[in-house]
Amino acid sequence: MFAASLTGLAAISLVTGARATSLGGALTADNAFYAYVSTDNSVLGTLVAQGNSWPTVFNFSNYALAPGQTYYLQIEAINYGGPGAFIGQFSLDDTGFQFSNGTQNLVTNTTDWASIYNNTNSDPTLQQPWVTPTEPVVSQGVNGVGPWGTMSGIDASAQWIDGSDNGLSVCQNCTVDFSTVITSNSAATPEPGTCGLLLGAGAAFLLTRLKQFSKR
Repeated sequence: MFAASLTGLAAISLVTGARATSLGGALTADNAFYAYVSTDNSVLGTLVAQGNSWPTVFNFSNYALAPGQTYYLQIEAINYGGPGAFIGQFSLDDTGFQFSNGTQNLVTNTTDWASIYNNTNSDPTLQQPWVTPTEPVVSQGVNGVGPWGTMSGIDASAQWIDGSDNGLSVCQNCTVDFSTVITSNSAATPEPGTCGLLLGAGAAFLLTRLKQFSKR
């Protein structure tokens, strides 16, 4: 009985209530895009933003990241004529996570992103099966370069990027997939208030069991 009591207390102590970090961003693609967040880069994640109104910049915010988990920001960019590329900026609201550049802010660049040619789809209304990006990206120039011009709401240092193998500027009509990793800076830890409640409940539970055991 006493061993069972300790087991129950241990189970209670494992419950955590850590604060989630929020991910947000602003992005667009010539001509359309779907943005996802996944815990496995080989699997398409949760849809967080989409756009098919070039050259409108689309924003998303408050996507919660659970401590201790690795995430991948996944972008499917769709081009249907003329040169195309993807551009964006992204942020984390605290230091619980970091982008691959070691900070809480990331723009599109040739260092922190991977890409891959998906298929010849040029229909922006069709979400495509995910192909895991494994290739470098190519920069077509920073925000403001022609033929796209300046995208308001996106940092001036952000680069227009496409895939190095049959990228958007080459294929004219296709889908190219992009991804970047977001890593947790620590394992999940309980909030102070949660710790106090759990310890109090656990202590009361153990005391009751000890009294019952002493009467036998």
